[in-house]
Amino acid sequence: MKSYFSTNRVLAVTIAAVAVATLFFACKKEVTNDAATNNEHDNSTLVVASHEAQMQGIYGDLFETAAIAAVSHNVAGNVRKSDYADYADITDCPSIIISSADPGVWPKQLSIDYGDACRDNYGVTRSGKVYISFSGFLFATGTRVEITLDGYKYNGIPVAGKNVISGISYNTTTGVQYTSDITDGLVTYADSLIVGYNSKKTVKQTAGAGTATPNDNVYSIEGTAAIKYVKGGPAGSADISTQTPLIKKGDCKWISQGQLKVAYNSLTAIIDYGNGICDANATITINGDKVREVTLK
Repeated sequence: MKSYFSTNRVLAVTIAAVAVATLFFACKKEVTNDAATNNEHDNSTLVVASHEAQMQGIYGDLFETAAIAAVSHNVAGNVRKSDYADYADITDCPSIIISSADPGVWPKQLSIDYGDACRDNYGVTRSGKVYISFSGFLFATGTRVEITLDGYKYNGIPVAGKNVISGISYNTTTGVQYTSDITDGLVTYADSLIVGYNSKKTVKQTAGAGTATPNDNVYSIEGTAAIKYVKGGPAGSADISTQTPLIKKGDCKWISQGQLKVAYNSLTAIIDYGNGICDANATITINGDKVREVTLK
């Protein structure tokens, strides 16, 4: 039987893993060259889907940041810091200041300063500052986490906006659940491409709770997102929503099941991730008749 502490260490790992892995679409893709469907509007819809995924990855990383910071500064819950030693990868950078170390004082604010460049153990470089407010211990039911950004860059990409994490819960039977709400998101890919982003997504663990490895974890992802091209990119905006829950397995690189709807201008695209088999294949149906095969990377 696992101890309370080892169970929570697994929880910290799984939260971080799913935060990065819950992409609504692959950042890179290969699309079949079908002349009958290869037109500008169809391709713009694919670009929208790709940007949604990239920004979900960028903003999803903020929850991992909050989890690591909470662990390293004893804001995660009633656990020993030593139980997280193999997970918390904070070394010489970034610098973190906590508003109060008193366990009875809430809310607590953590100020994270990455400086000009801070590279983590996974090869991601961050810079700028992240401010995180915890209403209570991260893993306590009902805790609300607010994340704001100041001159923040993710792998050199300027990122702005606010991320509110709520509905956080965990137990050894059902696992972890939380809702991530991003408002006023703004990603500046280049001077010629600036993308606005808002989303609200709920992640629920459906398998693997309380086990020693994250490989058997399964997560269900549902929610909506909106993209607006502030400068450059396809003209207009797009609304994105799950039609059936997206399923992400811990031992699979890709989302293996579920459907996503992308509504862009007059087009509606349904992205189908398959029937649960772990592979890189998906299909996109545009306006109910045009079908493209997509290889996720």
